[in-house]
Amino acid sequence: MKILTRYILLEFLKPFILSLLAFCILILVIQVFNDIRIILENKPGLLLALKYFLLQIPELLIKIIPIAILMAVLFSLSHLSKNSELIAMRAGGVSVFLVAVPLFIWGVIIFALSVFLNEAVVPKTAKMVRHTKVVEIQKQTEETERKFRQNISMIGAENQLYHVGTFDGSTNSMTDILILVFMPGNQMKTRLDARSAKYEDGRWIFYNGYLRAFGDNDTEISAQQFERMPYDLPEKPSDFLKEQKEPKELNFLELTAYIRQLRLNGSDYHKEMVALQTKIAIPFGCVILAILGIPWGWNMRKYSGVVFSFGICLLVAFFYIGGMEVGHQLGDSGVLSPFWSMWLMNILFGIGGPLLLIRANR
Repeated sequence: MKILTRYILLEFLKPFILSLLAFCILILVIQVFNDIRIILENKPGLLLALKYFLLQIPELLIKIIPIAILMAVLFSLSHLSKNSELIAMRAGGVSVFLVAVPLFIWGVIIFALSVFLNEAVVPKTAKMVRHTKVVEIQKQTEETERKFRQNISMIGAENQLYHVGTFDGSTNSMTDILILVFMPGNQMKTRLDARSAKYEDGRWIFYNGYLRAFGDNDTEISAQQFERMPYDLPEKPSDFLKEQKEPKELNFLELTAYIRQLRLNGSDYHKEMVALQTKIAIPFGCVILAILGIPWGWNMRKYSGVVFSFGICLLVAFFYIGGMEVGHQLGDSGVLSPFWSMWLMNILFGIGGPLLLIRANR
């Protein structure tokens, strides 16, 4: 590794950590004001309130890391400019692209770490945040502890697809049932429609319905009407009382499987597709904003670096985060496709970064 590359890598690290801490504290303060009503109404202890806010940090970090990278790029280059090191680099024939390489490397590394955080940590902490808020602070009963649920759609242990109108845990009975069983390759094997069902003596008994079997190309090969029919299923009543996780509580593979379930069931999965795109699009902003900040930092003057860095960072944060939030809302409402709703800002900023780099190198 060249000395210059190693030097810039190290110069980036300190302002990145400081920027991350500063933004984290700022966004936590904002979050406290957003949730202050919940705290004042329920009056949890100090430790419980602290737990609630600290558990939100991983999810908040995913959103602020790209801006922290931009701030770190600008401040590290500002420091080099203040010490006349950028002038020395230009005089020595160093191009802006050589300076861009280590900063781009940092962007890719932090992008990978953000994806890992988003996959391994955020789903768990998001669930813990909801549990802490609903059960520990508001003293409400979670969905999993309730005895009645409506409009259940879920994938079974053996790739069955369930849609249940109502489920009553107090009597272990359900109504308006549709169960699709698939063979490998997503070919439908059977379809069970029933008006009601009850769990008796360790098995499900279905009432007033049809059981259809399908062959190749989903052609129906048999249909059986019944008034009462036992039907073996791996799911127990407790499985139908399990909560339906929010998209942010699922990792990429789990959310993909859930979207597939909704698609097979004919349900709307637009918002889930937006959430799936979000899991990659927001962390990828680390790479986009790292590149975008390099040409601005390269052209800094010796005594205007700090003010310029802070101003540029606030301006970009306003447009980038604001654009992402607007895109998310437009995607959820169906105005934009899931891809364009979350990637439009990355594409626009991603085009601007290289163009500014080329211009700065002239």
